[in-house]
Amino acid sequence: MGYDVDEIDFKEKSDDALTPILHFVNELNRELHPRHVDLSLGELRTFADFPGNIRRRFMVREETGDLVALSEMRYPDDGSNPEVLRCDIRVSAEHRRQGVGTMLLGHIAGIATELGRRTLLSWHFDTVPAGAAFARAVGAEEKLRFHDNVLRIEDLDVELMRSWAGAGPERAPGYSVEVIDGRWPEDLLEGIAHLYYVLERDMPMSEGHEPREWTAELMERMQNHYLQSTDALTAIAVEEDTGEPVGMSQLIRRHSDPTTWIVTTTMVDPDHRGKAIGKWVKGAANLAALENWKGGVYQETGNALTNEAMLSINRAMGFEHEKTTTEVDIEVGDALAYVTSKTGAIGRGASE
Repeated sequence: MGYDVDEIDFKEKSDDALTPILHFVNELNRELHPRHVDLSLGELRTFADFPGNIRRRFMVREETGDLVALSEMRYPDDGSNPEVLRCDIRVSAEHRRQGVGTMLLGHIAGIATELGRRTLLSWHFDTVPAGAAFARAVGAEEKLRFHDNVLRIEDLDVELMRSWAGAGPERAPGYSVEVIDGRWPEDLLEGIAHLYYVLERDMPMSEGHEPREWTAELMERMQNHYLQSTDALTAIAVEEDTGEPVGMSQLIRRHSDPTTWIVTTTMVDPDHRGKAIGKWVKGAANLAALENWKGGVYQETGNALTNEAMLSINRAMGFEHEKTTTEVDIEVGDALAYVTSKTGAIGRGASE
């Protein structure tokens, strides 16, 4: 059976044209995540165009016109990490092991060559074993593992959260914490951008990764974007003498799924660690959510297995492991060699 690869721009598609793609994405997501609540069209458009990256997407259809696979590639819009191209390949269960993933890999590797990118960086999940099998087959190397953890909100220890928030002023004199509902104040955007830079700089990353440029303008674009489809509560710790943010913890919930709270980030500047500021902002954010967001059932967070400090905090809160994400990479030349060995074709359009 023949397949065709076409590039697709979600922003330019009408609702009618995008609806079959939405159904396909939700089908894939339900396999990936056992508690997945389907995205709406608005959410698909919003989440697919998050600021900070240049993104391109491709879809594969069989001769009948049915959609069988989607892929995305992206790279920072500030020129950082010029040798790396992030990508994913998602094939419907009934069309796996038929050369579709190989075809997309060849297509993406061909574009990576044109862009001068040397390495493809991707990931797979233990809830979809076919992803790991494909990564092994092509010769991708495992780089990092992350645990995606979940907590039933009814099991959240409220007294523990109160103790963490209440002890903050004593354990960290000279600091204060404020919970922001919705938009971050303009005068804090530059400081929050610095925290994101520190977070990326200190996160476990593949060898050679460099943090992007984080700016107040990018922070403004980010919040303008995600607040279209989510609510957000952010506990921000500020050093009182300077007025600069030194730590934060943010919870969001999708408008279409108020039952699930998602931890987007919890971070403390290394220069201000050792004062339990992480616990302070974590406790403050959770207490605010309990007061202001009704109907919550689950809270989700993710941690690199090497981040023992945050894993310890989340274990104390009662989070339990739900699934594992594994980051892998492969040199573009090796990817093209694999595609050629399977198809005899190189780069774009390679197919079994």
